[in-house]
Amino acid sequence: MRKKKTITLSSKPTYQGYSHGFKLAIIERIENGQLSINQAAKEYDVSSSGIRKWIKKYGNLDRKLRNMQGKSPKQKIAELEKKLRESEKKVLIWETAMEIIEDEFHVDVKKKYLTRYQRHVLKSMEKESE
Repeated sequence: MRKKKTITLSSKPTYQGYSHGFKLAIIERIENGQLSINQAAKEYDVSSSGIRKWIKKYGNLDRKLRNMQGKSPKQKIAELEKKLRESEKKVLIWETAMEIIEDEFHVDVKKKYLTRYQRHVLKSMEKESE
């Protein structure tokens, strides 16, 4: 028989039920994927329906998923990486087009058509990439 883990010092039920810290510690382990609700119920000798109520009341996972439009962090990262690759390709195309225009028409497009601020930002970006 395995020994039950102690989460906090005040993990025993009080006259009003389990301590707030105890509930939050269990919820955190569930939301981080360390335990399922049923595993937590068995491990800490708490009803699974009680844990579900705690999650509904105190949990952050639902809120986080709604903020990420129901996507997991890995899915969100993959989506952002894809957008970054697409943006990098667009930048490369624009830079190549500007170089071609400058070579063909002997016009410094950056100098002639960009504002002073845009040129300043462009120069600082070029310095950072070096």
